[in-house]
Amino acid sequence: MTKIIIERHSEWNNKAREIGIYIDNKKVGVINDGDTQEYPTETGTHEVFAKIDWCRSQKIEINLNQDETKMLTLSGFKYGTWIMPILLGLLLLYYILTYVLNINAPFFMGLPAIAFLYPMYYITLGKNRYLTLTEKKQN
Repeated sequence: MTKIIIERHSEWNNKAREIGIYIDNKKVGVINDGDTQEYPTETGTHEVFAKIDWCRSQKIEINLNQDETKMLTLSGFKYGTWIMPILLGLLLLYYILTYVLNINAPFFMGLPAIAFLYPMYYITLGKNRYLTLTEKKQN
């Protein structure tokens, strides 16, 4: 049987959200956090991508032979898992410096603002790279 298997990494930033899976521009199902799904397909070339709200992954082309299985991995954008903890840590540090230690550090608020721009890029201009879909190398 010819099929595409998609393995979604468990990440806290999109944990509660389903991601739609599209093969040849047709929605074939959804995948939850940390889940693995199998999608039977015909032999030949297929275009696969994942979509969440208005954001999606890049489209990748997969060529399947008779009874072949291709494995794909799905995750969020690069460093997406680390951005929110870093932002919260910087804001906590600002609070401690300003209100606990009485150190005036207005320059310090610029760091969370800069870190906030990174995910903003992926939900606006980089919306077609918000998710990362890659073919897994088979042994």
